[in-house]
Amino acid sequence: MPPLRRIHEPPASSGGRLVDPPVLPGPGTGSIEALVDNNRLLRSALDLRIGDMRLWELVAATRREVLTVAAAYTGHYREAARPVDVADWIARPIIMGGHQPELFHPGVWLKNSVLDAYARQVGGTALNLVVDTDRCANVTVPVPVGTPAEAHAEQVPFDAFTGEVAWEERGVVDPECFASFGSRACALLAPLVPAPVLARWWPLALERVGESHRLGLGLAQARHIVEERFGLQTLELPVSEMVRLPTVMVFMGWLLAHARPLHEAYNAALESHRRQRRVRGRGRPMPNLAVRHDASGEWIEVPWWLWSRDDPRRRRVFANTDTKGALALSDMETLRVELPITPDTSPSKWVDALSRMEEHSLRLRPRAIVTTLVSRLLVADAFVHGIGGAAYDPITDDIVRRLVGSDPPRHAVVSGTLRLPLEGVFPGLEAADPAAELAAARHTLRDIEFHPERHLEPHDAQPDEVREQIAAKRRWIDTHPTPALARRRCREIRAVNERLAGRLGALRESLAGRSEPLATAARAREVLRARHYPWCFFPENMLKRFLLLETG
Repeated sequence: MPPLRRIHEPPASSGGRLVDPPVLPGPGTGSIEALVDNNRLLRSALDLRIGDMRLWELVAATRREVLTVAAAYTGHYREAARPVDVADWIARPIIMGGHQPELFHPGVWLKNSVLDAYARQVGGTALNLVVDTDRCANVTVPVPVGTPAEAHAEQVPFDAFTGEVAWEERGVVDPECFASFGSRACALLAPLVPAPVLARWWPLALERVGESHRLGLGLAQARHIVEERFGLQTLELPVSEMVRLPTVMVFMGWLLAHARPLHEAYNAALESHRRQRRVRGRGRPMPNLAVRHDASGEWIEVPWWLWSRDDPRRRRVFANTDTKGALALSDMETLRVELPITPDTSPSKWVDALSRMEEHSLRLRPRAIVTTLVSRLLVADAFVHGIGGAAYDPITDDIVRRLVGSDPPRHAVVSGTLRLPLEGVFPGLEAADPAAELAAARHTLRDIEFHPERHLEPHDAQPDEVREQIAAKRRWIDTHPTPALARRRCREIRAVNERLAGRLGALRESLAGRSEPLATAARAREVLRARHYPWCFFPENMLKRFLLLETG
């Protein structure tokens, strides 16, 4: 029986943090030490053979490769300590998380601070995956402009848009646009936040993008350097680098060799998820893996992406297992490869086949569920999710149970809310609630339509005509709506309501006149108080306090 899952919500107040388990456990809470210990027991219970190795053997080899490559990658652009005793380093807990290399909000960035805090607590290593295999779908950033009476978010581009491709393949298309983003965004932001981190950070982003020749990696490296200055001791590793490691290729080869059981487990887990949560849409939270047919036979979709250097559009991957001793992979468009990947072939052939795809500029990259599955089974002693990842990972857990018959390691959940510091610019912004005022005005307008008598002068001051109309309405309300009377009863009540409401024209006009400005103010307040603005829009000291780096 799978464990009960908590439903996590982002904190409502600015500065609020969700850290589960807490860094410093209190009464009635869990702890990162307990999570790590429990996860190690769960992983040791996974009786799984990957090729000619037991899972624990592959885990040890993968952890060595991941830590070594992550230290080397990080060391290219900032200090990265590598202990002399490598065996002890590998044996210590690894706390792992990951996110796309975009300009994310502070609530996402909080994960990296918690990775560091967790690792210090258990004497281990913090490792953040840069998910550069995800798509770069947007090259604009919303910047709030205006006042509480009327504000909107202006989309400011940091590069030209040329179609959706993986961050891994994305360089800078418009150098002038990218170079000027910092000054353009700061100029718009200046009336609200005069000294954002962006002003001093963007030159570093320019430098790192120029060195890495990749938009996403440059942004991630520049952000990671800021973390070093803040005192965080974390390693980073792009997913595109992790999936090239021989040990990871062994596990990927094993999954592909069992393409049909994986396909069936994936779809069964999705169906179970929808039933348990009463989700009606077949595409939520993601579509089932599909099945297609052509002259070659049946093709089953597997949870990877495929593209080539010449055509970097990410495409779905379909597998055909009809050829003895081989696995065919295709995007069902232009790409098709045959690989010696089956349960009966050796892991060395799996690695060789996947390596040759890389050499021929073909990219086979795991989707999110497979990425976290690899991370949680092979590397991390505790994986730290945001709220979105935590909501989807029960599906990953179910897939693991269906494939190997045992529970996978558990994950931690971290998120937070930080809003731009606008109370000094707009006093009363936090206390004001135009949305509530608007709802009250609309409720009163509706009440006037159906219950106008509630809004008339007191009974003693009402003219006899009004009293008679109210009394007639009450008589009709008390009349049983028989089939013969139902229609007339409705007409009479409505007619009285209209006559009475006619006496409230000034009130209705006043409420209607207030509604439009209140609706505008409610939208403006949502813009100004949104939690999704990039971390680099905030002052440095505010960020440090939020990231648990300052207490004063």
